[in-house]
Amino acid sequence: MTDITTLKEILGDGKLLLDQEEALVERDMAGTLLSRAKYGVIEVVTGVRRAGKSKLLLWVGRQLRKEGKNVYYINFEDDRFMPGEKDLQNIATLIELDNAVLLVDEPQNMPNWEKWVRRMHDRGIKIYVTGSNSKLLGSEFATALTGRKKEHEVFPFSFSEFLKSKNAVSLPSDQNIRMFEDYMTNGGYPYSVISGDNSVLSDYRRDIIERDILARHKIRDVNAFKNLYRFVMSNPGLYISQKSIKGFIDISHVTLRKYLDYLVEAYAVIPLEKFSYSQKEQLLNPRKFYPIDNGLLIRKTDLGKLLESCMVQHIKRHTGNVFYWKDSGAREVDVYLPDRNLAIQVCYELNVGNLSREEKALESAVDEFNAKPLIVSLYSEAKSKYPTMRATEFIENIRSIVL
Repeated sequence: MTDITTLKEILGDGKLLLDQEEALVERDMAGTLLSRAKYGVIEVVTGVRRAGKSKLLLWVGRQLRKEGKNVYYINFEDDRFMPGEKDLQNIATLIELDNAVLLVDEPQNMPNWEKWVRRMHDRGIKIYVTGSNSKLLGSEFATALTGRKKEHEVFPFSFSEFLKSKNAVSLPSDQNIRMFEDYMTNGGYPYSVISGDNSVLSDYRRDIIERDILARHKIRDVNAFKNLYRFVMSNPGLYISQKSIKGFIDISHVTLRKYLDYLVEAYAVIPLEKFSYSQKEQLLNPRKFYPIDNGLLIRKTDLGKLLESCMVQHIKRHTGNVFYWKDSGAREVDVYLPDRNLAIQVCYELNVGNLSREEKALESAVDEFNAKPLIVSLYSEAKSKYPTMRATEFIENIRSIVL
């Protein structure tokens, strides 16, 4: 158990953080989270480690303090915590509960934290909770807080946030594309983007493996898992199956699926299933995996896959109903959005060499679903019979396209 003096110090440090004025990049969802302070539900802010969840939470807290709220920020990953049953009860005695807002950061290691959050919520306290593991914030939490929570997933910087951080929101088209190529290659992790220090990305990869997966799931065959992680992060958009990893990693089908699910739970990757009206067919076909951010990739040589990953990442920000699709002749549509019946092919450069291949895949989807076809590219030297759009334009107008 953590002693009272230490708990007071931790709460005091949280107050000091809230007292600071930081020139933060305003995140796309910042206004939404702030506006939800008036709702009587718990706001659950999830996402991959180092995506900026804590900074976002502190920004919301500072704004609410200006409105007269008693705001408390508690980082439960503070190494001074010695997690015990009475810690949370003691914290409740040290804070002013009237007109209070609790910013609860990464509480997963605290015993019965979800029940404590519910008790605080039932007292009328507004609570924001962050976490970097979807399962830990899904099972017990969902049971304890059925109907009392709203989830928000935070990604690293979107391209629009990347431009804000560079003070480059309004640029000529050619400069905007060059900025996008930088973003496409190095990703949008906030610290890396703002500092220009991409060396931290290897630290982020290690933290995801060590802290969010190996430590939590007690994996015995560490080398096998690390090899799988390297394989996935070197081959974005590849079908991951026993066949595709044969000769590289020797693990069972059950273990492979379990390890991949751990990566999904830690928000490290985005899985796409094959679209089918048959649930059985969806389960039998291999999934494709994309990094949550291109900064996590180990190999960055395939520009087409980098662009495809960016498109999937931005679409996933707005809808979870995202699939790939493949016909019986192995012609594949990169992204299919059934809610909009939209079939999207992504290619870095549309030219006479790949035009026919991209069109044939879309033609198959049009025949099968009467889908609306779209080709998204960064450069185009060929004219398609189907609608085309530049990748930067697609991202700029993504809400109207996918929602």
